[in-house]
Amino acid sequence: MQQQIDAAEVARFENATWSRCADGYMDGFGPLVTEAVRPLLERAGVASGERILDLGTGPGVVAEAAAALGATPVGVDFSEAMLAEARRRHPGLELRAGSAEELPFADEEFDAVVGNFVLHHSARPDRVLSEAHRVLRPGGRTAFTVWADPSELDAFGLFFTAVEEHVGMPDLPHGPLFGVSDFAVFREMLAKARFREPRVEKLDIAWKTLSIDSFLAAFRDWADLGALPAESREAIERTVRERAEAYRRNGAVVMPNPAILLSAVK
Repeated sequence: MQQQIDAAEVARFENATWSRCADGYMDGFGPLVTEAVRPLLERAGVASGERILDLGTGPGVVAEAAAALGATPVGVDFSEAMLAEARRRHPGLELRAGSAEELPFADEEFDAVVGNFVLHHSARPDRVLSEAHRVLRPGGRTAFTVWADPSELDAFGLFFTAVEEHVGMPDLPHGPLFGVSDFAVFREMLAKARFREPRVEKLDIAWKTLSIDSFLAAFRDWADLGALPAESREAIERTVRERAEAYRRNGAVVMPNPAILLSAVK
Protein backbone atom coordinates (compact mmCIF):
# COMPACT_ATOMS: atom_id res chain seq x y z
CA MET A 1 0.00 0.00 0.00
CA GLN A 2 1.13 3.53 -0.78
CA GLN A 3 3.19 5.35 1.86
CA GLN A 4 3.66 9.06 2.74
CA ILE A 5 0.16 10.07 1.75
CA ASP A 6 -0.82 13.70 2.25
CA ALA A 7 -4.26 13.20 3.78
CA ALA A 8 -5.25 16.84 3.45
CA GLU A 9 -4.30 16.94 -0.23
CA VAL A 10 -6.23 13.72 -0.95
CA ALA A 11 -9.30 15.13 0.79
CA ARG A 12 -9.08 18.40 -1.17
CA PHE A 13 -8.71 16.55 -4.47
CA GLU A 14 -11.58 14.13 -3.79
CA ASN A 15 -13.91 16.88 -2.58
CA ALA A 16 -13.21 19.11 -5.57
CA THR A 17 -13.54 16.23 -8.03
CA TRP A 18 -16.85 14.82 -6.76
CA SER A 19 -18.32 18.26 -6.14
CA ARG A 20 -17.64 19.01 -9.81
CA CYS A 21 -19.49 15.79 -10.72
CA ALA A 22 -22.52 16.33 -8.49
CA ASP A 23 -25.03 17.72 -10.99
CA GLY A 24 -24.50 15.01 -13.60
CA TYR A 25 -23.52 12.13 -11.32
CA MET A 26 -26.69 10.07 -11.63
CA ASP A 27 -26.89 10.42 -15.41
CA GLY A 28 -23.23 9.43 -15.71
CA PHE A 29 -21.86 7.20 -12.95
CA GLY A 30 -25.33 6.36 -11.60
CA PRO A 31 -26.11 3.34 -13.81
CA LEU A 32 -22.85 1.69 -12.70
CA VAL A 33 -22.76 2.37 -8.95
CA THR A 34 -26.44 1.55 -8.41
CA GLU A 35 -25.78 -2.04 -9.51
CA ALA A 36 -23.95 -2.60 -6.22
CA VAL A 37 -26.63 -1.12 -3.94
CA ARG A 38 -28.78 -4.21 -3.38
CA PRO A 39 -25.91 -6.61 -2.54
CA LEU A 40 -24.36 -3.91 -0.33
CA LEU A 41 -27.53 -3.56 1.74
CA GLU A 42 -28.08 -7.33 1.82
CA ARG A 43 -24.60 -7.96 3.22
CA ALA A 44 -25.19 -5.25 5.84
CA GLY A 45 -28.42 -7.01 6.80
CA VAL A 46 -30.44 -3.80 6.47
CA ALA A 47 -34.00 -4.34 7.69
CA SER A 48 -37.13 -2.39 8.49
CA GLY A 49 -36.97 -0.31 11.66
CA GLU A 50 -33.17 -0.17 11.77
CA ARG A 51 -31.04 2.97 11.84
CA ILE A 52 -28.53 2.96 8.97
CA LEU A 53 -25.51 5.19 8.30
CA ASP A 54 -24.58 5.70 4.64
CA LEU A 55 -21.03 7.00 4.32
CA GLY A 56 -20.18 9.07 1.24
CA THR A 57 -23.86 9.19 0.41
CA GLY A 58 -23.32 11.38 -2.69
CA PRO A 59 -26.74 11.95 -4.31
CA GLY A 60 -28.39 9.67 -1.73
CA VAL A 61 -28.85 6.49 -3.76
CA VAL A 62 -27.99 4.00 -1.01
CA ALA A 63 -29.80 5.95 1.70
CA GLU A 64 -32.96 6.09 -0.41
CA ALA A 65 -32.75 2.34 -1.08
CA ALA A 66 -32.40 1.69 2.66
CA ALA A 67 -35.45 3.86 3.32
CA ALA A 68 -37.41 1.82 0.77
CA LEU A 69 -36.66 -1.26 2.90
CA GLY A 70 -38.24 0.44 5.90
CA ALA A 71 -34.98 1.46 7.56
CA THR A 72 -34.18 4.94 8.87
CA PRO A 73 -31.05 6.08 7.00
CA VAL A 74 -28.71 8.96 7.67
CA GLY A 75 -26.51 10.02 4.77
CA VAL A 76 -23.13 11.69 5.35
CA ASP A 77 -20.92 13.35 2.76
CA PHE A 78 -18.09 15.89 2.84
CA SER A 79 -19.19 17.51 -0.43
CA GLU A 80 -21.79 20.24 -0.02
CA ALA A 81 -22.52 20.01 -3.75
CA MET A 82 -23.33 16.31 -3.43
CA LEU A 83 -25.50 16.95 -0.38
CA ALA A 84 -27.40 19.64 -2.28
CA GLU A 85 -28.08 17.14 -5.07
CA ALA A 86 -29.19 14.50 -2.54
CA ARG A 87 -31.56 16.98 -0.89
CA ARG A 88 -33.01 17.91 -4.27
CA ARG A 89 -33.61 14.28 -5.22
CA HIS A 90 -34.66 12.98 -1.80
CA PRO A 91 -36.05 15.81 0.34
CA GLY A 92 -37.24 13.41 3.03
CA LEU A 93 -33.81 11.97 3.84
CA GLU A 94 -31.72 12.96 6.85
CA LEU A 95 -28.43 14.21 5.43
CA ARG A 96 -25.39 15.51 7.29
CA ALA A 97 -22.14 17.17 6.27
CA GLY A 98 -19.12 15.35 7.63
CA SER A 99 -16.06 13.21 6.99
CA ALA A 100 -16.17 9.41 7.10
CA GLU A 101 -12.84 9.64 8.92
CA GLU A 102 -14.29 11.76 11.77
CA LEU A 103 -17.98 10.93 12.10
CA PRO A 104 -20.24 13.44 13.88
CA PHE A 105 -22.08 10.74 15.86
CA ALA A 106 -21.91 9.18 19.30
CA ASP A 107 -20.85 5.60 19.96
CA GLU A 108 -23.24 2.76 19.09
CA GLU A 109 -25.89 4.86 17.30
CA PHE A 110 -26.47 2.63 14.25
CA ASP A 111 -27.54 -0.91 13.39
CA ALA A 112 -25.56 -0.90 10.12
CA VAL A 113 -22.92 1.25 8.43
CA VAL A 114 -22.46 1.10 4.66
CA GLY A 115 -20.34 2.85 2.06
CA ASN A 116 -20.75 2.41 -1.70
CA PHE A 117 -17.44 3.08 -3.49
CA VAL A 118 -16.14 5.44 -0.82
CA LEU A 119 -13.47 3.54 1.15
CA HIS A 120 -10.80 3.67 -1.57
CA HIS A 121 -11.21 7.45 -1.89
CA SER A 122 -10.03 8.01 1.69
CA ALA A 123 -6.45 8.75 2.64
CA ARG A 124 -7.15 6.95 5.92
CA PRO A 125 -9.37 3.93 5.17
CA ASP A 126 -8.33 2.29 8.44
CA ARG A 127 -9.79 5.30 10.22
CA VAL A 128 -13.04 5.00 8.24
CA LEU A 129 -13.42 1.38 9.34
CA SER A 130 -12.55 2.26 12.93
CA GLU A 131 -15.18 4.99 12.95
CA ALA A 132 -17.74 2.61 11.43
CA HIS A 133 -17.00 0.16 14.23
CA ARG A 134 -17.33 2.89 16.88
CA VAL A 135 -20.78 4.09 15.81
CA LEU A 136 -22.19 0.56 15.35
CA ARG A 137 -24.21 -1.13 18.05
CA PRO A 138 -22.91 -4.53 19.24
CA GLY A 139 -23.85 -7.12 16.64
CA GLY A 140 -24.30 -4.48 13.94
CA ARG A 141 -22.98 -5.06 10.45
CA THR A 142 -20.90 -3.05 8.04
CA ALA A 143 -20.44 -3.36 4.28
CA PHE A 144 -18.34 -1.44 1.76
CA THR A 145 -17.73 -1.68 -1.96
CA VAL A 146 -14.48 -0.84 -3.74
CA TRP A 147 -13.39 -1.40 -7.32
CA ALA A 148 -11.84 -4.68 -8.43
CA ASP A 149 -8.40 -5.06 -10.00
CA PRO A 150 -7.74 -2.24 -12.53
CA SER A 151 -7.03 -4.82 -15.24
CA GLU A 152 -10.67 -5.95 -15.01
CA LEU A 153 -12.25 -2.49 -15.15
CA ASP A 154 -13.12 -2.23 -18.83
CA ALA A 155 -15.32 0.85 -18.40
CA PHE A 156 -12.73 2.88 -16.53
CA GLY A 157 -9.95 1.53 -18.72
CA LEU A 158 -11.75 2.69 -21.87
CA PHE A 159 -11.46 6.29 -20.72
CA PHE A 160 -8.07 6.22 -18.99
CA THR A 161 -6.34 4.45 -21.87
CA ALA A 162 -7.52 7.15 -24.26
CA VAL A 163 -6.32 9.88 -21.90
CA GLU A 164 -2.92 8.24 -21.54
CA GLU A 165 -2.52 7.88 -25.31
CA HIS A 166 -3.36 11.50 -26.12
CA VAL A 167 -2.15 13.57 -23.15
CA GLY A 168 -0.51 11.19 -20.68
CA MET A 169 -1.79 10.28 -17.22
CA PRO A 170 -1.20 12.86 -14.49
CA ASP A 171 0.00 11.75 -11.05
CA LEU A 172 -3.13 12.39 -9.01
CA PRO A 173 -3.39 12.35 -5.20
CA HIS A 174 -5.04 9.18 -3.92
CA GLY A 175 -5.44 7.02 -0.86
CA PRO A 176 -3.63 3.77 -0.03
CA LEU A 177 -6.39 1.53 -1.41
CA PHE A 178 -6.18 2.98 -4.93
CA GLY A 179 -5.79 -0.04 -7.24
CA VAL A 180 -5.73 -2.56 -4.36
CA SER A 181 -7.76 -5.71 -5.02
CA ASP A 182 -6.12 -8.30 -2.73
CA PHE A 183 -8.88 -9.87 -0.62
CA ALA A 184 -6.37 -10.57 2.17
CA VAL A 185 -5.71 -6.83 2.53
CA PHE A 186 -9.38 -6.13 3.14
CA ARG A 187 -9.76 -9.01 5.60
CA GLU A 188 -6.76 -7.74 7.54
CA MET A 189 -8.15 -4.20 7.61
CA LEU A 190 -11.49 -5.41 8.94
CA ALA A 191 -9.75 -7.46 11.62
CA LYS A 192 -7.58 -4.52 12.69
CA ALA A 193 -10.74 -2.44 13.06
CA ARG A 194 -11.98 -5.16 15.46
CA PHE A 195 -14.70 -6.52 13.21
CA ARG A 196 -15.72 -10.17 13.32
CA GLU A 197 -16.72 -12.58 10.55
CA PRO A 198 -15.03 -10.70 7.70
CA ARG A 199 -16.31 -11.60 4.25
CA VAL A 200 -14.83 -10.42 0.93
CA GLU A 201 -16.37 -11.24 -2.45
CA LYS A 202 -16.48 -10.09 -6.04
CA LEU A 203 -19.44 -8.37 -7.69
CA ASP A 204 -19.66 -8.79 -11.47
CA ILE A 205 -21.28 -5.49 -12.39
CA ALA A 206 -21.09 -3.42 -15.57
CA TRP A 207 -21.60 0.11 -16.83
CA LYS A 208 -24.68 -0.16 -19.07
CA THR A 209 -25.78 2.79 -21.18
CA LEU A 210 -27.81 3.35 -24.33
CA SER A 211 -25.50 6.16 -25.37
CA ILE A 212 -21.80 6.68 -24.77
CA ASP A 213 -22.62 10.39 -24.39
CA SER A 214 -23.54 9.99 -20.71
CA PHE A 215 -20.34 8.00 -20.09
CA LEU A 216 -18.25 10.74 -21.67
CA ALA A 217 -20.14 13.46 -19.79
CA ALA A 218 -19.36 11.72 -16.49
CA PHE A 219 -15.64 11.55 -17.17
CA ARG A 220 -15.64 15.01 -18.72
CA ASP A 221 -16.67 16.32 -15.32
CA TRP A 222 -14.50 13.95 -13.29
CA ALA A 223 -11.31 14.69 -15.25
CA ASP A 224 -12.17 18.36 -15.89
CA LEU A 225 -11.56 17.81 -19.59
CA GLY A 226 -12.70 21.35 -20.30
CA ALA A 227 -9.33 22.50 -19.00
CA LEU A 228 -7.56 20.67 -21.85
CA PRO A 229 -6.95 22.13 -25.30
CA ALA A 230 -9.93 21.45 -27.56
CA GLU A 231 -7.84 19.29 -29.89
CA SER A 232 -6.76 16.98 -27.05
CA ARG A 233 -10.24 16.74 -25.60
CA GLU A 234 -11.75 15.91 -28.97
CA ALA A 235 -9.10 13.25 -29.62
CA ILE A 236 -9.82 11.56 -26.29
CA GLU A 237 -13.56 11.54 -26.86
CA ARG A 238 -13.21 10.32 -30.44
CA THR A 239 -11.06 7.39 -29.30
CA VAL A 240 -13.54 6.48 -26.55
CA ARG A 241 -16.47 6.55 -28.97
CA GLU A 242 -14.68 4.33 -31.47
CA ARG A 243 -13.60 1.72 -28.93
CA ALA A 244 -16.93 1.71 -27.09
CA GLU A 245 -18.51 0.06 -30.12
CA ALA A 246 -16.78 -3.19 -29.15
CA TYR A 247 -19.03 -3.29 -26.07
CA ARG A 248 -22.32 -2.71 -27.86
CA ARG A 249 -24.89 -5.40 -27.17
CA ASN A 250 -28.48 -5.25 -28.51
CA GLY A 251 -28.36 -1.48 -28.85
CA ALA A 252 -26.73 -0.78 -25.48
CA VAL A 253 -23.09 -0.32 -24.50
CA VAL A 254 -22.22 -2.80 -21.73
CA MET A 255 -18.75 -2.36 -20.20
CA PRO A 256 -17.69 -4.76 -17.41
CA ASN A 257 -16.43 -2.97 -14.30
CA PRO A 258 -16.51 -5.42 -11.37
CA ALA A 259 -16.37 -4.49 -7.71
CA ILE A 260 -15.30 -6.01 -4.42
CA LEU A 261 -17.75 -6.21 -1.51
CA LEU A 262 -16.42 -6.46 2.02
CA SER A 263 -18.61 -6.98 5.06
CA ALA A 264 -18.30 -7.87 8.71
CA VAL A 265 -19.97 -7.85 12.13
CA LYS A 266 -19.16 -5.81 15.23
